Amino acid sequence: MIRRMTALLLTLALCAFCASALGADNGADPLSWVELQEWAEGLLEMSEGMEPYNDPSDPASYTDDGYAFVYDFGTLYFSQPNRDSGSVLQAAVVYDDAVAAPRGTNTLFTLQRLLDSYYNENPHLDGSREEACLYLGGTLSDGIWWGMVQRDGQWVDTVQYAVHMPLEDGRYTDAGLVYTLQQNTVVAVRAYGLQRRVTADEVSSETESIEAASRLSGYTLVPSSADGASLSPFEEDDLHFAGIDFLTCTPEEALEVLGAPDFEDAPEDGGEALFVLGYEDCELVFLTGADGSRTLRSFSITGGTLEGPRALRVGDSLTLATQRFRFGEGGLEGNVETLYGTPGRGNWATAEYGDNADAILRYGLTLADGRQVVLMVTIEMFDVTDVTVYIP
Repeated sequence: MIRRMTALLLTLALCAFCASALGADNGADPLSWVELQEWAEGLLEMSEGMEPYNDPSDPASYTDDGYAFVYDFGTLYFSQPNRDSGSVLQAAVVYDDAVAAPRGTNTLFTLQRLLDSYYNENPHLDGSREEACLYLGGTLSDGIWWGMVQRDGQWVDTVQYAVHMPLEDGRYTDAGLVYTLQQNTVVAVRAYGLQRRVTADEVSSETESIEAASRLSGYTLVPSSADGASLSPFEEDDLHFAGIDFLTCTPEEALEVLGAPDFEDAPEDGGEALFVLGYEDCELVFLTGADGSRTLRSFSITGGTLEGPRALRVGDSLTLATQRFRFGEGGLEGNVETLYGTPGRGNWATAEYGDNADAILRYGLTLADGRQVVLMVTIEMFDVTDVTVYIP
């Protein structure tokens, strides 16, 4: 439990930090030690008198965080297998969306709502494909705050907010929140390190690691929105993906980017001479001209590692796929919805819905030379199974 005077002093320290190190007009504040402690206190009060579903004294209930007490809203981890005056809360994880976390966040929050709830110097999540730093600031004398995203491409796995506050004994807190996400929606909120204490050297070492991550650049979050009018249609810039330019890619360039193929083939299709490069996760089909030149006719992604236009990939949900491009401008006729434009003319898009949560999304654009390029996204049971760009 924390005393009110301590809470006031820590809040004033945080305000000074935000005004100087981070800037006074940057919106939401970083996570503070005070609000983390207050949330922990609230979980203790809420669970008081509740009987856990498990036996905390069972050896299977002991974890690195402490002795697990499993409740219907989540799990609390104590220093002892009982809740007496000598047992303290060390960590907690909440799954129930009815239980609010700090800033009113919960397990129904989208990634964007979560990012908007805390201070953020990196709204586009510029970093590497694996991680991006949201903010890092403070000093050892006043405290260190940082936020980090761990991800697999566009799929954000965790958002972490950490706080290292100096204590009277010369040590620092090593606590924070970890939001776990699936399909860019929060599914769990975890408070960690509530009793953990570390040295100044340990904080400095961690800060150096976060600072190194903050210098990473080149991979960003693709814009998405539930408001289809705020998004752009499928356009020529989207034809740069997976390290290639669809309109100019040659077999030699594909080999340089993707490496040696699993197989090569040169079939005939309706009198057209084709050349196929096949990989575990994708297939490229080139049309062979009379002069022997080869132009890319289709690029199909069927595995989960490569990203197509606007970072679409196998495993994306139907919602994530549709919210990357403009939608909502047309009507539904039968099982086909016009997302925007007129199918087959200019820039257009349709969604064809089938049974069992299946769908086919098609996005077309017309090049300056009159050729059409189509992006086709195949959905099975709400998930993307194929991303193909082709020239009809």
